[in-house]
Amino acid sequence: MRDIDDVPARGHRKNGPGTTSELGTLLKDWRALRGKSQLGLALDAEVSPRHLAFIESGRTTPSQYMVMRLAGALMLGLRERNALLVAAGFAPEFGESDWNSEEMKEIRQAAAMILRTHDPYPALVLDAASTVLDANTGALTLMGQGRDALRRINLMDLVFSPGRVRAAIGNWPEVAGFLLSRLRENARLRGPRSEVARVLERVLTCPEARALPATMPGGAGSVLVPLTFEVDGVTTQWFTTVTTFGAPLHALAEEITIEQFYPR
Repeated sequence: MRDIDDVPARGHRKNGPGTTSELGTLLKDWRALRGKSQLGLALDAEVSPRHLAFIESGRTTPSQYMVMRLAGALMLGLRERNALLVAAGFAPEFGESDWNSEEMKEIRQAAAMILRTHDPYPALVLDAASTVLDANTGALTLMGQGRDALRRINLMDLVFSPGRVRAAIGNWPEVAGFLLSRLRENARLRGPRSEVARVLERVLTCPEARALPATMPGGAGSVLVPLTFEVDGVTTQWFTTVTTFGAPLHALAEEITIEQFYPR
């Protein structure tokens, strides 16, 4: 098998030794999370098993191209690819600025347009860890929150912690089971060091969450998991769609989802 580590790198290695062992540890951790053997990753990345073994052990210093090749084979997100690059001694390649940064201005404007046009039906913008970054009037009303709560509240906390939202969900076991399954999958994809994993850990302190089945709810004939909401004696039912941004070159832009609620 042909090694591809001689392809010129696009970035520059940072000064300072001692980064390869950290890279090797990360690669081993991600292989374990993805259920890949060293041979399996080598085949997926089109590199010889011997060369990959040398990278993981620190005996070989990989190029940026090789690091990115391995990250792709491991199906890492942009934030996780940055971490792998830094561990190898390179500068991050993708932006990681926050929601209010200048870099995210176009994303904020596009999201605001979607939220505005979806009113009066609820719509909200979430990051990978389910922090509510923005919401329209319909969503704020549904959650019982004001705009000052944005970026300080988490959808998972609203659903799993005692409070107005949890009490209003008429089919809580089904909705909570679906969200917990999605959160577990996101934590697996993002890794145990991610904010998603910390949110999962927090959610699992709820005894009712720990009692939910580990598999996605639903069965034969189930197509959607509806949300039944009961407020002041009025019951409404909703289903949701999720919008993401295509071909992002920024870690937060890749992670953002816009959830839109439609009445049934």
